[in-house]
Amino acid sequence: MDFTADEYVRRDADRLRDVLAGPPVTWTFVGDSITQGVAHTHGWRNYVELFAERVRGELGRRGDAVINSGVSGSTANDLLAEFDWRAGRFAPDVLLVMFGTNDMTDDEEGVRGFRYRLDQIIQRSRDVGATVVLQTPPPVRPEGARTPELMAQYAATVRDVAEGLGVVLVDHAAAWSRAAKEAGADIAPDGWLDDAVHPGPRGHHALVRTLLEVLELADPASAVYSLAHDGQVPTRA
Repeated sequence: MDFTADEYVRRDADRLRDVLAGPPVTWTFVGDSITQGVAHTHGWRNYVELFAERVRGELGRRGDAVINSGVSGSTANDLLAEFDWRAGRFAPDVLLVMFGTNDMTDDEEGVRGFRYRLDQIIQRSRDVGATVVLQTPPPVRPEGARTPELMAQYAATVRDVAEGLGVVLVDHAAAWSRAAKEAGADIAPDGWLDDAVHPGPRGHHALVRTLLEVLELADPASAVYSLAHDGQVPTRA
């Protein structure tokens, strides 16, 4: 059966509510180094781990599986080539997708190719029965081929694809932009980025807060949602 974008939005929103009220499910995260969440977290939990703590710990959904299939350096095209291994084999009930940071270094096809590949990821995900959640990547500081302006174009493409195909959207780029403006910063509040591209511990906490808000899992009483730390990087002996 074919659905319109609006029908997909309503269906997927209902599915996510059913997921959280029903038996154990599998949440699979795919993306690049931001999703893999190593090195730049300096021993703190990345946003996928924080999400797992919220769902499996605080919400008591101990049987849920939260799988991090992010791979440093990867693109949407890489995921398509490895879809069965990185996503399909886990039979995800919910597939959370974040790409763009490495895709923007593709000089040949650019935004148009990125849009096509996101479309293909969504179709293949739906073919295996997954509810898709698209996430815009957080902003970047200028570094080589990556610029804040180009990153904004890729974030806008994620939004357009989500709207056009009726996919649930988690707009990290917009959330970071609002936070930066409130903090009087240019790209991100102090400490959110560990370098030009990768979120640090504070940035990962910002990512999970936005994700939880969109999925209606945010709670000020939650230790995960209200987590506060000094943001200091642990020293090495």
